[in-house]
Amino acid sequence: MSALALAGLLVMIVALLLSGIRLVRGPSDVDRLLAAETVALGLVGLLMIQVREIEDRFYVDAALGLALFSFVGTVVLARFLERGTDDE
Repeated sequence: MSALALAGLLVMIVALLLSGIRLVRGPSDVDRLLAAETVALGLVGLLMIQVREIEDRFYVDAALGLALFSFVGTVVLARFLERGTDDE
């Protein structure tokens, strides 16, 4: 593993840990939703680092699938949270 890939891996792991803390301790549901999206994108980043290192195209498909499901899930949950806070 190259030094650049290792540095990227360490940065991604630290970012995932910090996002995981926000996911657990978030003061509001919106904070938790954004933290979950950040965790999913961090996992996509880890998969892409894996693609670069072992050159297997399967991980690209997995990363694209995870990004797609993460986006759709975030949109659905955001619509749900928006509907739940309707005070009018």
